[in-house]
Amino acid sequence: MRIDTTLVEKDLIVSGDRAVQAETSGLDRAWCTETGLDVFMQAYEVARRTESIELGTAIAVALARTPMTVAYSAWNVADVSNGRFTLGLGSQIKAHVERRYSMPWNSPVGQMREFVEALRAIFHSWRTGERLEFEGQHYTHSLMSPFWAPKQHDHEIPIHLAAVGPKMLEMAAQVADGIILHAFTNRAYMDEVTFPAIERGLEKAGRTWDDIEISLPMFMAMGDDEESIVKQRRAIGAQLAFYASTPSYRPVMEAVGFGDLQPELTALTKAGDWDKLAAVMPDEFIDHFAVTGRPEDMPELAKKHLGDKVHRTSAYYGWPVDDTARLASIFESFRQEK
Repeated sequence: MRIDTTLVEKDLIVSGDRAVQAETSGLDRAWCTETGLDVFMQAYEVARRTESIELGTAIAVALARTPMTVAYSAWNVADVSNGRFTLGLGSQIKAHVERRYSMPWNSPVGQMREFVEALRAIFHSWRTGERLEFEGQHYTHSLMSPFWAPKQHDHEIPIHLAAVGPKMLEMAAQVADGIILHAFTNRAYMDEVTFPAIERGLEKAGRTWDDIEISLPMFMAMGDDEESIVKQRRAIGAQLAFYASTPSYRPVMEAVGFGDLQPELTALTKAGDWDKLAAVMPDEFIDHFAVTGRPEDMPELAKKHLGDKVHRTSAYYGWPVDDTARLASIFESFRQEK
C-alpha cells in the first residue's frame, strides 16, 4: 500500500510547504484539492516546490470545466513536474455544477466517460501532431492549429476518476487508469456496492484488478493522548455530518443503518445551522467511517477498514507527528501491511 497526503489548505504557499514536508517525510503522493483554491494552481505550486514526490488532483471538478481547459492545465503540470502528475477528476453533484459553477448537468456518467475519451484524444493530438477529431454527444473538439498546441513532451498522464455510486464506479472501471473513492464510505458499502460495481466494469472492459489503481483517503482520529483524539473525532464528526447532509450519499449511510439520519442533516444545512451538524452525529456512526488510535495504530486499523483491494490511502487531516523518523517508520508499516 502507498501512503499519500491530501492538501486541503486554502493558501498556495502553505500547500507548497506541506508538500515539501510530505516529500521529506517519505510520503508517496500529494493530492491537491479544490477546497477554496484552483486545484491546478495548487498542483503547479507543489510541482514547482518538490523534486521527487508524486502529485495529483483529488479532485479537479471536471463538469465545471471543458476537456480542453483541463487538458491544457494537466499537460502543463505534467511537464513542470517531469511526469510525476496524475489527473484525478470528479463530476461533483448537480447542485454545485448548476448553481455554483453555472455549467450544464445532463448525464453525469455519460459526460464523465466522454470527458476521459476527449482528453485522451487531445493528448494524442498534442503528442503526435495528428489532426484533432473528437465528436461525442456532450463534447466536440475538432480545431487545434500548431499555434494553440502546447510544448510537446512524452510524459504519460494517468486519468483517475472519483466515484461513489454504482454506475459511476462501473464506468470508471472500464475507462480510467484509477478510481478515487470518497472518504465518506464504510466497509459495508464497499463490500456491497463499491467493489462489485468495479468488478462488473472491469469484466465488461476485459480488464483485471491489476489494470486499475484504487485510492481512498481515510478519516484517522489519532493522537498520543485522549484529549487529542477527542478533538480529532469532533472535527471528523463535523465533516462526516457535512457529507451526510448530501442526499446522493444516503445509500452510503443506509449500508450501516443510518439512512434516516440524512434528512435531519439536510434540513440543518438548508437552514444554515452548520454549527449544529456535529452535535447530531452518534459515536457509532463515526466508528463506521473513521479509525481511532495512536499514529502507530493506523496501519493495522486502515488494513481492516480498507480491505485488500485498495492500493493507496492518506490521512484526511494529516499527521499530528513532528518527528520525521517516527513518521517514516509509520509509513513504512503501511507499505508492509499490504
